[in-house]
Amino acid sequence: MDFKQLSVQHNEKGDLRKVGFEMEFSNVGVEEAVQIVQELYGGKVEEAHRFSQKVVGTSLGDFTVEFDLTLLTEKNYKKVFNKLNIKLEDYKLEKGTLEDSVEDMLESVVGKIFPYEIAIPPVPCNQLGQLEKLRQALYEHRAQGTKAFLTNAFGTHINVEVPNTRTETLINYLRAFLLLYPWLLEAGKTDLARRVSPFIDPYPEAYAKLILNPAYQPDQEKMISDYHRYNPDRNRPLDMYPLFSALSQDTVNQFKDIGKVKSRETFHYRLPNSSISQPDWTLAQEWNYWVVIDDLANTPDKLEKMSQEYLHLKDNCLIGFDSKWTKETEKWLT
Repeated sequence: MDFKQLSVQHNEKGDLRKVGFEMEFSNVGVEEAVQIVQELYGGKVEEAHRFSQKVVGTSLGDFTVEFDLTLLTEKNYKKVFNKLNIKLEDYKLEKGTLEDSVEDMLESVVGKIFPYEIAIPPVPCNQLGQLEKLRQALYEHRAQGTKAFLTNAFGTHINVEVPNTRTETLINYLRAFLLLYPWLLEAGKTDLARRVSPFIDPYPEAYAKLILNPAYQPDQEKMISDYHRYNPDRNRPLDMYPLFSALSQDTVNQFKDIGKVKSRETFHYRLPNSSISQPDWTLAQEWNYWVVIDDLANTPDKLEKMSQEYLHLKDNCLIGFDSKWTKETEKWLT
């Protein structure tokens, strides 16, 4: 499957928009994943510690490979031992230290629930085909994804550079996503474990109605404050906080209930599954769903008409809105 091209490929500076991916998986550890990256793209390993490593200077840029749990990446488990005045690293064993043994045990337990993650550096949007060999290599090394275990809410995150940072543009992207959301769930076959998990909670209905109203034309400050008022956490399928932090870091730093935010002028799209263990799955498949969002966001007349129809159906539908709107969405897309 080919990666479809964006209708708006360049940013305000005239440069190609860049795209990064984050792939979550199990059954392939940090060291093995780092070796895979090096074999494919070159580079040198920089090790913060065994659960958080980088491969820098590759042909694509700098990769990060880590275990997606601060219990291990930030060694939070040591707090318990420190209170008991036990320094695990001081106890030498036949193979390594007591710290190593404790980490081995914790990894064997929580590694069944929490994923490893490869963060792929931003790549120009017309060069995404270079990423498929990484996906293929992980599959060949028997990486496991969302469907490998009932509780695996693993995802594939896509970080898409914005075409510009004008408030009107960003609101249109939010509108496009909200209009397409029921269809995306069905077309992308979003796994039940992800749907019921707290990681991709849908936007509240009240926020959707606010955003889709054509009279809603906020300035940047109001756009950000309204978003936080309705979505006071990071767990949305389209997380806007990294972008908002890049626009107004002081404002986002005042939000004490959302945790650490990395500023970047990208949409953080978190909806797709990680189907890494399925032979017919590709990153292009998930990217192409984003292209539908991106194209709609840049078609304002269509966006306005769909918004009006959405709000009308929402106000006049007692049951089965999502299935009815999905059918209407398919008509719009064809």
